Amino acid sequence: MNTLDINQQKVLKTKALLKDIIKDPTPFTGDTVLKPALNSQGGLAKYINLKRSITSCSLNTLKNASEFLLDRGFTELDELRLNAKDAIEKTVVGNKASKSTRAGLKNTVDDLKYSLKIMRQSNFLLTTIIGELRSELKKMALSTNNRELKESEYNRINKKIEIELNHSLKELNDKLEVDL
Repeated sequence: MNTLDINQQKVLKTKALLKDIIKDPTPFTGDTVLKPALNSQGGLAKYINLKRSITSCSLNTLKNASEFLLDRGFTELDELRLNAKDAIEKTVVGNKASKSTRAGLKNTVDDLKYSLKIMRQSNFLLTTIIGELRSELKKMALSTNNRELKESEYNRINKKIEIELNHSLKELNDKLEVDL
């Protein structure tokens, strides 16, 4: 086999390996040689796997062969490398929000986005309750009722607002406990 064939085989076999990793990363989580190879383009070029007939080559050789063989060139192979790396990290890290890995950072961002969504919903509910309270207070302030009727109306409004606030807080706590 000549050098050109070996380099083309490297590209095709590496692409197949990366796709296998993305489909099912679990068997590859313990591979101590593969994980560092996925960290960089150069590491991928130097990666050797005799079982899969993947040999080592220079990064320039890998890029040139990829440009010739793949539809999107080396960009396609590099995207597969990053996706494979993320798949393994996600399998190892799980849904823990570790800031030391890309998958962990993504999980942290997702958690923060969800928390922000819940807080926005809560803010909307509280704004609605405050609007209702202001409306009721205005009615009470402008009424010509005697003191006893105003106190009775105050107690009714206060109880209503208290129930709405408790319901909003319970709903917020339930969402945060279930989903986080």
